[in-house]
Amino acid sequence: MTQELVYHIMTLDFDTAKTVPQEKRFPQLLEHAEVNNGITMFKEFTGLQNHERRASPRMIKSHLHYSLLPEQLRNGKGKIVYICRNPKDVVISYYRFMDYAKMLEEEFSTFDDFVHCFVKGIKLYRCPWQRHVQEYWEHKNDSNVLFLQYEVVVEDMVAAIKRMANFLGRHLKEEDILKIAESCHVDTMRSNPMVNYDCYKDIKDLNPNADGVFINKGKPGVWRDRLTLEQSQKIDTMIDEVGKFGLKFRHST
Repeated sequence: MTQELVYHIMTLDFDTAKTVPQEKRFPQLLEHAEVNNGITMFKEFTGLQNHERRASPRMIKSHLHYSLLPEQLRNGKGKIVYICRNPKDVVISYYRFMDYAKMLEEEFSTFDDFVHCFVKGIKLYRCPWQRHVQEYWEHKNDSNVLFLQYEVVVEDMVAAIKRMANFLGRHLKEEDILKIAESCHVDTMRSNPMVNYDCYKDIKDLNPNADGVFINKGKPGVWRDRLTLEQSQKIDTMIDEVGKFGLKFRHST
């Protein structure tokens, strides 16, 4: 969602968003390589040198902790749009994606085991969650950092688009803002094969029996229908930890 919002705000190219995969329009900085039968998957996920050769302005996705970002970026060159989400919803979305992409390992093949690893910050990519969020939160007042919360964005996407456009130095017409909001609505993205992962079905073996797909409900608070009381209480400790430095989440109780 964040990538689509930034892409539309920067380009207003609605036609390309419907015909070119998101990873080609907004490639990811390679953080790990996935190999299947000797073939590196997702060729759009490239290293830093390849990104440096792309024409400016470059839009790049990364899951890296703030402390691992390129030094020039941390020193103010370029802009960072960071989004975080209530960890109770994150753990469900994360598990569904890993299951759908056939990336679950035996150690956390059950959802309860997955929750345990997520809370403890072990064995899972991009963890520990608390450290990841805290590092960006500590830089939320930097002039080149925009810290967003998923719940706030989806509950008032028009306001979020205006805030993002202002941060990115883009002056948009009201009609363009409304069009972006419609194009980036979860229902629209779910039906767009350039965003919903359908375009990768020919090169990656996906799990058709997974509990969910790449884009699911796209709204806050879905955890209430999935987490047990014990699982919810475990994740409460994570929320309490980041709450100590001032970060609060909507729909966490």
